[in-house]
Amino acid sequence: MSRWIYLFLLVILVPLQTTSANSISLALVRPDLGLLLVYFIGFFKGEVAGFSTGLLAGILLDLFSAGPFGLQMASKALVGVSSGLLGRFFLIITAPLCMGLLFLVSLGSGLLLYLAHDLSLGGAHFLGVFRWTLLPESLYNAVLGGLLYGSGIIRLKSRTAEV
Repeated sequence: MSRWIYLFLLVILVPLQTTSANSISLALVRPDLGLLLVYFIGFFKGEVAGFSTGLLAGILLDLFSAGPFGLQMASKALVGVSSGLLGRFFLIITAPLCMGLLFLVSLGSGLLLYLAHDLSLGGAHFLGVFRWTLLPESLYNAVLGGLLYGSGIIRLKSRTAEV
């Protein structure tokens, strides 16, 4: 896919995430569509593509959300780089592998956002946030990403196929 398609997907997904992701929520847990896009681009296209897509997605999410500016930008850029690094280690990618890695990346991103938010604003109790927000959201992202990959909706060529 070209960069223009990535940009188009970002322009569509970010407002969709901030406005109507509640319609696909389960028990008040929403998937992070921007994280899914950045994860798949980073995993299949590399660290640089993942970083740049994550940086742009994070800037757009920061502009559309009411939180402190820069948290989403840093989080999504790290997701892009980490998923790009993870993509180097696997030649055969299955839906369960994709789900497990996506769960870990999503949980790490959520923990980073929690720590940064807690340091800047303070307040929330960690175990409650972990049990009722971070863990369910990471599971939802993993299942949704695994379903998207396993069903064939996500069709990106791997970097190993290009070598």
